[in-house]
Parts: sequence; C-alpha cells; structure tokens
Amino acid sequence: MKRISCISFSCAVFLLLLVACSTDKNTPLTRRVQAFKARYNTYYNGNEAFKEGRLLQEEGNKDNFTEIIPLYLTGNKATTKIGSSNFDRTLEKCQKTIKMHSITKRPEWNKNRAKTAKDRIWLSQKEYNPFLWRAWFLMGEAQFRKGEYMEAASTFAYIQRLYFSKPDLVARARLLEARCYAEMEWFYDAEELVSRAQRDSFPDKLIPLKSSVLADVQLRQKQYPEAILNIEKALKDEHRSLPRARMYLLLGQLYHKIGHDPEAYKYFKKVVHKNPPYELEFNARILMSESMSKNRSGQMIRKLRSMAKNPKNKDYLDQVYYAIGNIYLSKNDTTRAIWAYRDGVEKGSRNGIEKGVVLLHLGQLYWEKEKFVDAQQCYSQALGLLDKEHESYKEVDERSKILEELLPYASAVELQDSLQMMARLDSVTRMGKIKKTIEELKKKEREEEKLALEAGNRQTSATQRAGVANAQQGVVNRAGRTTAVWYFYNPTTVVAGKKEFEKKWGSRTLSDDWRRKNKTVLNDFNDESLSDSMKMVQDSIAAVEDSIYQANKGRKLSKSEKDSVMAEEYANDPHRPEYYLKDIPFTDEQMAASNASLVDGLYGSAVIYKDRMDNFPLAERTFQRILLHFPNFQQIDEVYYNMFQLYSRMGRREDAEDYRQRLIAEYPDNEHSKLIADPNFEYKGRYGKYIEDSVYQATYDAFKFQDYQTVIRNSQDMAHAYPEGENRPRFMFLEALGRLEMGDRERFMSDLRTLVEKYPQSSVSELAGLYVKGLREGRLLQGGRFEMGSIWERRRGLADEEDSLLNDSTFNPEKNASFVFAVAYEPDSIDENQLLYEMARYNFTIFTVRNFDISIEKGDGINMMQVRSFLNYDEAYIYLHRLMNHAEMAYKLQGLKCFIISEENLKKLMRGLSFADYFDFYDEYFDRVGSLQISEDEPTSLDEPTELPEPIEEGGEENADDWNDDNYIF
Repeated sequence: MKRISCISFSCAVFLLLLVACSTDKNTPLTRRVQAFKARYNTYYNGNEAFKEGRLLQEEGNKDNFTEIIPLYLTGNKATTKIGSSNFDRTLEKCQKTIKMHSITKRPEWNKNRAKTAKDRIWLSQKEYNPFLWRAWFLMGEAQFRKGEYMEAASTFAYIQRLYFSKPDLVARARLLEARCYAEMEWFYDAEELVSRAQRDSFPDKLIPLKSSVLADVQLRQKQYPEAILNIEKALKDEHRSLPRARMYLLLGQLYHKIGHDPEAYKYFKKVVHKNPPYELEFNARILMSESMSKNRSGQMIRKLRSMAKNPKNKDYLDQVYYAIGNIYLSKNDTTRAIWAYRDGVEKGSRNGIEKGVVLLHLGQLYWEKEKFVDAQQCYSQALGLLDKEHESYKEVDERSKILEELLPYASAVELQDSLQMMARLDSVTRMGKIKKTIEELKKKEREEEKLALEAGNRQTSATQRAGVANAQQGVVNRAGRTTAVWYFYNPTTVVAGKKEFEKKWGSRTLSDDWRRKNKTVLNDFNDESLSDSMKMVQDSIAAVEDSIYQANKGRKLSKSEKDSVMAEEYANDPHRPEYYLKDIPFTDEQMAASNASLVDGLYGSAVIYKDRMDNFPLAERTFQRILLHFPNFQQIDEVYYNMFQLYSRMGRREDAEDYRQRLIAEYPDNEHSKLIADPNFEYKGRYGKYIEDSVYQATYDAFKFQDYQTVIRNSQDMAHAYPEGENRPRFMFLEALGRLEMGDRERFMSDLRTLVEKYPQSSVSELAGLYVKGLREGRLLQGGRFEMGSIWERRRGLADEEDSLLNDSTFNPEKNASFVFAVAYEPDSIDENQLLYEMARYNFTIFTVRNFDISIEKGDGINMMQVRSFLNYDEAYIYLHRLMNHAEMAYKLQGLKCFIISEENLKKLMRGLSFADYFDFYDEYFDRVGSLQISEDEPTSLDEPTELPEPIEEGGEENADDWNDDNYIF
C-alpha cells in the first residue's frame, strides 16, 4: 500500500508540474515555475554573454585623450563593434526567454472576492511573469551596447507600455530611452523624457542613473559645470574599478576645462591610484602635469620631457609633446608651442587621431600667424587622421580647400621673396646661408633614418615575439587580434614610400581623381581627344632620344661634356650649393621673370584673402604692396576694383570711392568701370540678388512654357545688368537650351563650352560638360531636341535591352508581396535629416514592437525616403492610413508625395517607368487612402513583433545553480 501511495503521489506531483509548465495557465504556481525557468535557463546564458561582451568592450575601448572623452563607451563608434557577437547571443536568448516564458493570459478571479484598487491594477497587467522584465531590459541594453540606438529606444518605449502599471520600471525605461536619444543627439527629447520620468513617484535608487543620463546630455552640449555635478552623483552607482577610473579621468578633464586645476589634479591622481591599464595611467599622468599651477610650468615641462625619454612611452610621444605645447600656449609662447607640436608630429610613431589633433592645433597656429603654406600641409595631413564626425572636421576641410587654392600663389610669393633676398646678399653671406641649409637638411635626414630604423627594429622584435608566442600557444588571443607583417606595418618602408610619392606627385590631398587638378567633365573629353596626338609626339621624342643614345653608345665623353653632366647632377642634388644657386635671379632678365611670378602670386593670394578667407587687413596689405612695388602690373585695373570692393565691405566709404573714381578715370572701357559707373549701382548691389532671383524664376517658367525668345532675352538682359550675379551660370544654361530648342545646335555647344570654362565649379557645369561630351562623341538627343517635362512624368532611366523588365513594362497589381512605404520629393526642397528624424521618431513611438528600416535613395531629380518592409499590401496600407491620420505627421508631410509600392514595382519604377505611370496604376488597382474604414483600436499584424524566434526546445540550455541577483545586469 505504501508503494502504491508513493507512486500515486509522484504521479500527482508530475502532473502538477506538467500543468505548471504551460504558459496558457495563469496561477501562482505557473508564474513561479515560468519565472524560475526563465531565470536559470535562457536568461542566464544571455546575461553571461552580455557580461563577457561588456568586458571585451571595456578592455578594447580606445579613447582619444587629447579631447574630452565620452561618458559612455558607446560614444566611441569603434567600440560598438567590439563584442557584437556576444550581444547578438544576448539578444537571441532574451527573445527566446520572452517567447517561451511570457504569460499574458489573465488569471481566473474568485467572483466571491471583491476587487480592491490594488487588485484592479494587478489584473490590468499585460505581462504576468514576474521575472520577464529583466529580459526586456537586458535586450535593450544589448542593443544600446551594439550602437543600435533606434532599436534600443524602441525596446525601452515598448517596456513603458507593457509595464505601465509598475512606475519604477516605467521610470527606469524612460531614463534608458532618454540615454538612447542623447547618443543620437536628440537632446530636447532626452531632457523631456527625464522630466517625465520624475513627474510620477521616482525611486531613490534611480537617481544615479538619472544623473548619468543628464550628464551625457550636458556633456554633449558642452554644459561642463552642470555635467560635473551629475557625473559625481552617478559615481555612487559605479563600483567596478576600470569604469570608475575612467569617470575620474573624465571629471579631471572637465575641471581642467573650466579652469579648476586643483580639483582636476585630485581626480587625475585618483586615476593613478586605481592602478588602471597603462594607457589610462599614462594619460592621467600627462593631464596631471598640465593641471599643475601655471607658476610651476617649468617643473611641468621637465616632468613631461622626462616622460618622453622613458622607453615605455615611445608610442605616446605625440601626446607628450602635445601636452608640452599646450603648456607653452597657456603662457602665450606660440613659438615654443609650435616647436613642441612639430616634435609631436615628427617623433610620434602612431598615425591615429592623437596625431591628427596635434596637426590640427599646429595648423591653427600657422593659420593665425599667416603662414599658410605650413598650415596647408598640417590641415591636409590632419584630414586623413580625423574622424568625419569630429567637431572640427568641417572647418578643417573647408580651410584645407581654401589653402589648396592659395598654395600655388603663396608658395610662389614665398619662393620669389627668398630668392630675391638671396640675390641681394654678398657672396660670402649667401654661401653661408646655403651651407647652413644643407647641414640642416642632412641632420633632418639622419634623424628620420634613425627614427625609422628604431621603429623598424621595434616592429621586428614585436613580430618575432608574437611569432614565438603563437608557435607555443597555437591560438589567437581572446580579442581575436593577430600579428601580421604587412607593408604598412613597417615604418621604414612607409617613410620611404612617402618620400617616393612626394618626389613624384608632391603633397596631395586624398580625394577622388587626386592626380588631376582640373576635374571638370569637359576637361576629361579634351584629355581623351588629345591622347592620340600626344602619344604620337611622345613616341617621336622617345625615338629621337633612343637614336641619339645609340649614336653616342661606346663613345668617350669629352671634358666639357663630363662637366656638363656633373653640373646637371649637382643642380638637381639638394645636398649641393648649385641646387640653390641655379634659381637665384642674378641678371636683369632673371629678376624680371622673378618679379612677374611674384606679382602674379601676390594678386592671386590677395583675392583669396579677400573673397575666401575674409582676412581684410592681409588682403589690403597685399594689394597695397602690388600698387607700391609693381605699378605697371598688367591687371592693375582689377586691383583697383578689388580695393573698391574691399573698402566697401570694410565700411571705409571714402577709400572705396577713391578707388572707384580711379578705376572709372583710368580704365573707362573696363567691364567693372561700366558697372560701378551706373548711377543705380548701389541700389543694384543692395537688392540685385532678389531682382536676379525673381527674373531667373520667371525665365525658368518661360522655358517650361517653351517661350524661348523670352528666355534668351532675359538671359542677355541679366548679363548686362548683373554680369557677376550668382545665377549667371543658370541663365547661360537656360539660354543654351533655348537655342537648342530653336535649332541652333552650334550656338548651343559654344554657349555650354563657355559656361564650363568660365564657371567650372557651378552646379550646372557638370551637366553642361556631359551634353557637350556626348554630342561630340556622336550621341543624339531624344528626337534631336531637349525634353523638359515634369519630373514626375520623366522616365527615371532606361533598362538594358536584355533586362527581363522590358518584357513586362507594366506594374504588377499583386497584393500578397513585400511592400515599401515611400516619400518622394525634389532634392534640396526639404531637410532630409529632419525628415529622417521625424519618421524614425514616429515609427518607434507608434509601432514599438516592429523594427522598420529607413533609407534615402538618391534619384534623377527625385529623392525617396523608403520605409521597409511590410509583409503585404494590407500592412503597408494600414501604415499609410495611420500616418496620414496622425495630425502632426500629416502636417509635416504636406506637399510631399507619400505612397506605397511593392518591391517588384519599385524596381520597375527605378528602371524606366515614371511616377505618373505608377500613380495612375495605383488609382486603378488599389484603394485610395481614407477610402477604407479602419478601426484605430483594432490590433493588426503591425502591432505584433516580427523578430522573435519561434519556440525552441530547451534541451540544450545549461542550468545554473543558486545565483545571486547581484550577478544579473538587471
């Protein structure tokens, strides 16, 4: 009997547990069992993967210590790529946990028991598994660590709706969503969410998280005093050594930034006491030196120079000398600061962002000292080392472009000034300077060879050590890094390669078609048309040279011939005095040629100083030098006009009027003279832009209505009234097209060629060049004419004749296929970034469980923002319907063409059919928006997640023993 009782009891327990395993039941037992299984099975493995990925990020993170480091590691984009496989595993386990252990069925309620307010809140839950909130938060955290801020924000927004009855979880989710917004630089939205999180009951345990989020927002907006207060509060919640040391260093940087050096020194010292990795400790010591009292600057510099001599710091010399330069700069000693920065550039062995920052500051000093040749070299190198997201990148890029234009002129002025100065010296002094230059060159070459040899030896030693270690271990280290011997890993070969490149090409900026100076389309055509004849000339020269060589082969050279050869070799050797003497202008003819080159350089430089750099004092000095020393300069009338413009912009009306009168009196036939002699000149100068814009719009409208006589007449009137107007290239383009429509093909090509030659940088020049090139190659315009219809009726392209789409040139009305929502618009008609922001915000606040991909496709006159993908037509229609009924979004999308289209039809639209074709097709086969009645409260497939995997058997999961909550991320 006892045996039967035991068996019966065991069966009962088994059946009870079997029932408890089901998520279709909602009882205290099923909730506890599902929570237990989620906790110690799939969630445990995801949690472990997350911790390992987080550790890899902390160990592999590379901060740029020359600037304020970000609060979160994800602020460094490269760090978000580290540990991605671990976070992918975390996401997989979290999704599996939610799918397998979610309890959404409401429990049965005892009708005899009255419901209290607390009971009603509990029954209103959407999720009854008491542990599952951890999986949701861990999933959002993994997405954040991967740099997927949109997805993470969507997850945290969904948590707020799912756990609306739990204020603590809602507050935490809002703070974490705000953190995602801060990373995307949506600062207003982030601050708004933090404020919303504090409106309800806010738990004290979330104060450090709130402080951390606010600190990140303030840090990114450079509100440093406020950020300091919040980071110090957030420190209370960080107990791990490495992240805490990093926050100490950040606080030290911020205190140093606002001038509180004693507090900065204290925090840098705390970093050292934490015994962090060497790179972090080294930078803390560097910053400690910078934070000493300014009265101890000598001690700071001595300490930094001793650090530079330490062999452990050979890889960090750029940062050491950067710190030394900063100390000199704080004392306004720009000369020594430049020396220190130059040492950092020359002695630093790394080519990373640290060297880029040193070059940035060195270029800034050269710019301020008006040493533009040196500044251009710094900026061009810095561009290749700085990240495009760097706050100074746009400014550096713009300055680099300006200096690239200035370089030929400034280099000519610098060279001719120095050569003329050498010509005025006596022979003894001149030779002394030349010998000194040669000695400095040899010394520099010896230092470069020594540095390259040391760097090569270090690399060889590191490679050998890595080879021995790999041979012994036979494995790769845990971060997946391996050592390889490659050309660019050997500093010796890199230095040699750079010298060889600069010898052949000079200093070039990395860009498309970097070999070419004139990059217009028309220039390409000219090069191609001349290539055959040039090849024939080159072949002829080579044949002559070869015949001369064969004739002289085997013959001994005479003494005079040997002297000639030696003289030529010496003249090309920078280690010989002849190299420097050959260009010095000793004769009157040589001095006249030097002056011609000098004055051309001065004029070109002065115009750039005035128009591109807005450096009016320097432009004035340069123009005045031309007038003083080169009164017979052939472009003296242009100098007068530029002086008139310069003084007008400087507000010196009397000086401007003086040069105006000079120009009119001395050069009455000059175009500028006629322009400024007009009594309405001042009125046109003030309102001319608006007049020209309105006339251009009228001309464009006339072109669309095929009134070509008006087009030509307006263009010629504007050429007379505003010969230098901003719209002049556009007028010329429309006039040329008008002449083509009237059958004057030769004038069409002539006008376009003039346009390209006169305005090579204009937006219409490239298109004009393509027309001329195509016509010269024998291509015909459609029907011999230029067609200018509505862009919505224009065919976007022609498919290949063998393309299968041509066999079916009509759209497909199939609804059970993947669909895309698209917004079409003309380029530059809207702010694309703002549109992207609004759509992304709408998507993850309205459809919180669906991840939509948003992209912008550039087209021929029409751009499209595309949201994909929808499983079928019905889903896409519901999305469009809801969007158009959302008052705020409907207002923001006014004037744009919003539509839905299948992937198949989208390809056809991109390959030959027009938007007008598709809109007609849509009206015939599909429903207009608003024609169907859709309940806004009725759930659809859009409200259900699409990325959660199907349930998987748990057989392969590891079970954990008893585990503390402290070991879980959430």
